[in-house]
Amino acid sequence: MWILYTIIILFLLLIGMAKLILNIVFGKRCVGNPKLKYFTADDFEGLNAQPIEFKSNKGQILRGNIYTYERIKEYKGLIVFVHGMGGGHLSYTTEINTLAKAGFIVVGYDNTGTCTSEGKNLKGFFQSVIDLKHALKFVEENDDLNKYSIELVGHSWGGYTVCQVLQFKTNIKAVVAMSGFNNSSKLICDSARAETNANLNFLKPFITIVNFLTFGKNGIRNTLDILKDTKIPVLLLHGELDNMVSIGNSLVSNKEITAKKDNIKQIIYEGRFHNVYQTKESEEYLNNTFGNLSELSKKYKGNIPEEEASKIYDNIDYKKMTEEDEDVMNTIIKFLEENIK
Repeated sequence: MWILYTIIILFLLLIGMAKLILNIVFGKRCVGNPKLKYFTADDFEGLNAQPIEFKSNKGQILRGNIYTYERIKEYKGLIVFVHGMGGGHLSYTTEINTLAKAGFIVVGYDNTGTCTSEGKNLKGFFQSVIDLKHALKFVEENDDLNKYSIELVGHSWGGYTVCQVLQFKTNIKAVVAMSGFNNSSKLICDSARAETNANLNFLKPFITIVNFLTFGKNGIRNTLDILKDTKIPVLLLHGELDNMVSIGNSLVSNKEITAKKDNIKQIIYEGRFHNVYQTKESEEYLNNTFGNLSELSKKYKGNIPEEEASKIYDNIDYKKMTEEDEDVMNTIIKFLEENIK
């Protein structure tokens, strides 16, 4: 009998550890970095932003904008843009501007618990899929928007989201997923290992159990299993050297699933990291900037003196930090144009 008790106690202990890790990652709001400048529509000539808000699953209000380019008279279609973790959709205003300038209406919003949207915390990776479902509902119920064909674009967490939503019945014409991930529990373990050097892969099944209890069976499906079943055109973009979403847990990791399907196109960019939509030089500048801040944080044990921090923040070249790779963005736009017809 004592063996059974030991197993039960060990199981509960591991579940508790999984809950603790998930709470560390998702148990707080994500409001971006107040010391950074986030571009808005006002920073781009001709880009218009119409504020919107809509409710998600628990009645929490999600906020964002409908972006259009003033010189466009006839729109090609509508894109719902889903942001990654660390900041809201304003982290991608440069990309939103490019897509709007190409002739698309772009709907961008902040996920639950992020920036301008309501929510005490992020809840979990699958919450963004729930939020996207409600964003699509908002578009479908808006008479000014529902006459346009819909496509999805997302990066990182957003790349996971725009593919995960395909497990539900949708009228999506095409999807572009940049740096998306396959298994959310593995990503959490990989991220924890990068931060602590501790191998926490043994917690992966217990994190999956907690996610199942929170989101149900839909919330623990591997993204590649969903792509295997979909007939919707999907473009997958990933950096060979991505140190946030490793190739092994990426959406381009299993050619048996993706490369053999005519509706799925995948591109792996050699020598590139997580933000594949940026130029190599731009992302290197971004990584070096935040690498310097990280070193200062370690040096001062998390309390960087204002004078030291200002030396970095006050000298950031935001144009350089957000410089787009024209070839990548043109590839995305061409794919969207081909499939919106």
